[in-house]
Amino acid sequence: MKTPSVREDIRAFHAQHILVDLHVDVIIQQRLFGYDIRRSHEPWFRHQPLFRHADIPRMLEGGYTFAALGIHYFPWESKSGWREVRRQLDYMEKVASVDERVVIVDTVSDIRRAKEQGKLAVMAGLEGAHLLAGQIEHIEEAKRRNCIYMTMAHFSKNSAATPSMGRGANEEDGLTPFGKQLVGALNEAKMIVDAAHVNHPCVLDICETSSLPVIASHTCCRGLYRTPRGLEDDGIRAIAETGGVMGIIFSPGFLTGKLRASLDQVVKQALYIAEMVGPQHVAIGSDFDGWIPSIPDEMFDCRDMPLLTQMLFDAGMSEEEVKGILGENFLRVMQEVRG
Repeated sequence: MKTPSVREDIRAFHAQHILVDLHVDVIIQQRLFGYDIRRSHEPWFRHQPLFRHADIPRMLEGGYTFAALGIHYFPWESKSGWREVRRQLDYMEKVASVDERVVIVDTVSDIRRAKEQGKLAVMAGLEGAHLLAGQIEHIEEAKRRNCIYMTMAHFSKNSAATPSMGRGANEEDGLTPFGKQLVGALNEAKMIVDAAHVNHPCVLDICETSSLPVIASHTCCRGLYRTPRGLEDDGIRAIAETGGVMGIIFSPGFLTGKLRASLDQVVKQALYIAEMVGPQHVAIGSDFDGWIPSIPDEMFDCRDMPLLTQMLFDAGMSEEEVKGILGENFLRVMQEVRG
């Protein structure tokens, strides 16, 4: 497949406006393979499988302003989990201390300033409450060290929530009492509660319990393809009712059930949410470098993000709607949560 060209006016629009990606997993590649996120890496193939999707130079080239960098550990509770969180946060902080292209941010104003300066703004997204091993006091450190959100589960059941896929997954169990306590602690710490990866009852419980907007950082719609990883229509409505956003994942397997799919499928997901609850609740959560089996056919890596901007326009979206999906919708949520 030939990579589609992007019109110059679209490239200019894309470069002018803030681009937010709610889930980029470059740090785990550094921990596993020593992947240097400060250096530009070339992908091996179009629809590049598994990883090599992103790094600092390529994110900047692709027009990124802000990336939430995923923090991971084996998806079960253990006391070693928080030690690994600290190592990954140490790495993020070290990169920002030695690379003038990167800045760790705390507020929406910081992100807008990074855009003006041509820098990549970053914060950490904690993927899974299992990282706490039941120790809710770790939230205070997470807040202090610039963590923007916590996902309530990853690929295993934990003391807070049940995943939609993985060990202990089911569609019956909602948040535990500890899970509801954790939502309250995250609200108090001004960290966003993330409903990605959890089952449908947990999505509804999160939205009912949280006093602040909820996100699903990297997700999809079960109404288009019935993967457990996606959101039911009631979950989409519940997140929207909190004022939150849903970041569309770029994994064809979750979008269509197939290894290969066009970027049009990402747009289709955005339109589905927009038509149901409004375009102000749509965002981007690529899951680049997150071991997804492939990315959309037209893409080599994160440098191809202007293609999405063009396809959103081609689908009939207005400039304001596209600006919102690229980043402004999430910045609205961040402003409400963090003040």
